[in-house]
Amino acid sequence: MTNSFIFEKYNFNKENGVLSLHYLSGGYHFEEIITFPNAPFDADDNLIDECVRLLHLAAGISYYKALLPENIEIKTSSLSKKEADFFNHFYISGLGQFAVENNLNLQDKINFPYTPDKKERALNFKLEEGVFVPVGGGKDSCVTIELFKEKGIFPTLISVNSARPIADCKKASGLDEITISRKLSPVLLNNNHLFFNGHVPITGILAFVLLLACVLYKKNEVAMSCEKSANEGNLMQGDLSVNHQWSKSEDFEKSFNDLVRPFASNFSYHSVLRSYYEIDIARLFAQKCPDYFDVFTSCNKAFKIDEKNRLDRWCGCCDKCRFVFLILAPFMDKKRLVEIVGRNPLDDQEQIDGYLELLGLSGHKPFECVGTVSECRQAFDIIKDKQEWKNDFIIKELNKYVK
Repeated sequence: MTNSFIFEKYNFNKENGVLSLHYLSGGYHFEEIITFPNAPFDADDNLIDECVRLLHLAAGISYYKALLPENIEIKTSSLSKKEADFFNHFYISGLGQFAVENNLNLQDKINFPYTPDKKERALNFKLEEGVFVPVGGGKDSCVTIELFKEKGIFPTLISVNSARPIADCKKASGLDEITISRKLSPVLLNNNHLFFNGHVPITGILAFVLLLACVLYKKNEVAMSCEKSANEGNLMQGDLSVNHQWSKSEDFEKSFNDLVRPFASNFSYHSVLRSYYEIDIARLFAQKCPDYFDVFTSCNKAFKIDEKNRLDRWCGCCDKCRFVFLILAPFMDKKRLVEIVGRNPLDDQEQIDGYLELLGLSGHKPFECVGTVSECRQAFDIIKDKQEWKNDFIIKELNKYVK
């Protein structure tokens, strides 16, 4: 481990919408660039600065994990204890999977410095009313969009960077949209082989980007598409529940709102789908979203950072593809579903190990955005005796294990 990770500086240019975030660690200088289109902006400077200050701290997790320094230094501001507690929790829980996969325990090693008597900035701004729906290219945000439309509400769609499924889902919705550009430091990407690598709480980082977007584009509500299933962790590391989807959980959602409320009193970051499990969302998607069937994609290989390595749609053989195929199978025509994904994972004997994990019959729940073991079993129970599914290899094999 190197000695210090330094939050060096940040700068936001209201005239061109370019935000630069700077970090120092182990002799490396990392600069991340986030660009907000449609500049110039006329939002209050103090409110912008408060949002950028917090975003700088959140986005730093991508660079902190590279070398895991022993100390944290913040040159841009001092933190209150409440803020330090939030970011300790953000880094420890957000890097839970990263720690397990690198055979590390970070629970006593991350300590954000704070000033004991520092008070929160008494800004208490009220944002103008309006709704953003973030679009990730998968089924969940499509359901959220259609639920809003049913109520006669037509939100603005937003994404941080894009890929073909994201752009196509936005287009299929017929709604207005904004695409923010986020470019990770090339120093991180070019020296990846020298650094620790692993999962970061990307949804949590994007929450801070979306907060700033609300201020710049005059909205007060971010309507996420995170489901109840995201609250369930994958495994335990001591007393810490390690959850691949922690930054999609109610725990993150609540703590993020608590952090922001003192300076943006009517800001709301919440999930429209929080009361639903994945299997419920799959049913709603099948019922309400036929316009998205040919454009949505849940396979992460379609969203790789390096565009040259992106798949066009689905690979059909990763944990995410396996799960989404299984969860949609009870509600969609088999031929149509196979056509969408490009193959039938449930009739592929090489995928049996992945399905044993999804149904809790071996290992642990995959480190992916997948639903709970119980809903995977529920989906399996619905289709296992159906004529069109019961002779597929995986279904026949799972019948030997599931009673």
